[in-house]
Amino acid sequence: MKKGLFVLLLSSIFAICACETQTGSVSRTSESSSLSSMVSSSSKFSSSSKSTSSSSGDNFVKDQLSTESGLKIYFKAQGARIDKITWGSGNKQVAKDGFVVGRCANRIAYGKFSIDDKQYSVTVNNGQHSLHGGGQSWQGPFANATWTKVEQTASTITYSIHSKDGDQGYPGNMDMTVKYTLSQSGELLIEYRATTDADTLCNPTNHLFMAVNGNNSYSNIKLQINGDNYTPLQNDIPTGQISPVEGTQFDYRTEKTFDGSKSYDHNYVLNGTGYRKAATLTGTSLGLKIDVFTDRAGLQLYKDGSGNICLETQMFPDMINHSEFDAYGTTILRKGQEFYSKTAYCFSPVE
Repeated sequence: MKKGLFVLLLSSIFAICACETQTGSVSRTSESSSLSSMVSSSSKFSSSSKSTSSSSGDNFVKDQLSTESGLKIYFKAQGARIDKITWGSGNKQVAKDGFVVGRCANRIAYGKFSIDDKQYSVTVNNGQHSLHGGGQSWQGPFANATWTKVEQTASTITYSIHSKDGDQGYPGNMDMTVKYTLSQSGELLIEYRATTDADTLCNPTNHLFMAVNGNNSYSNIKLQINGDNYTPLQNDIPTGQISPVEGTQFDYRTEKTFDGSKSYDHNYVLNGTGYRKAATLTGTSLGLKIDVFTDRAGLQLYKDGSGNICLETQMFPDMINHSEFDAYGTTILRKGQEFYSKTAYCFSPVE
């Protein structure tokens, strides 16, 4: 072999080796970057408000769930709260302040009840009665507590709380989780789970205030409630009767214009059992419809006088003190049992 040809051959071999070495270096750099990204993403709750990742690789914005169509839901740890909900390209605020109520939603007459003939007294915070679990505020202790955020992914946020034995007078140590799941179709699913080490009461709800037209008016709102009956009140406490809504201001069996001139803070006896549609709230000005689904027996219709309407899924008010309501379920959670309930608010444009 001639010397010139030998030198050319050696140069070619060195060039190939150098190219392979450079390619291997790029590959290892990519692997290193990928590993760093995975390590970084293992911290689920970055303090940054920018898009981040969970350990499953889902992208999300801290304390926020959203859909590609423009529904955005913002959360706070205080009260495991839906801070606000905006909808559409104009980001109109259509709901706010959806705090979790517990241990027991709605009223307990004079803050007194018994389980298996053992009497309990819980704090009163609504005149002579206990409301939403008692405490110093009408919203109740769960609404004002800072919950622990257990997990967040691109489509879910989960909070937990521990309520000690004797909290506001309730027996048993209770642990509860609330999981929010938002689908791309606009369904916000709320799932409650709870356990206790002693028989106690458990009747949570979410007190979401909805302004379905994105304003402070009750005009141009339609409502339909899947309830033929309601529970009449005397001094804010159910009488124990189950009465038909027909002929009353509570008759929303078929969709009709919401009567904003009337006062509402009443419980409906929902038709049917199991997980089913409970109500539909429609804002004809904004073109937004909110369908409510639940597995609970009751629905509290509340109007706050500032353009907001609440549709709170729950068991009946003061249910523990009315044997007349036993056929519809119970608010007692037994030691060793797991409480589970679900409610969904489904946001969609009016067709």
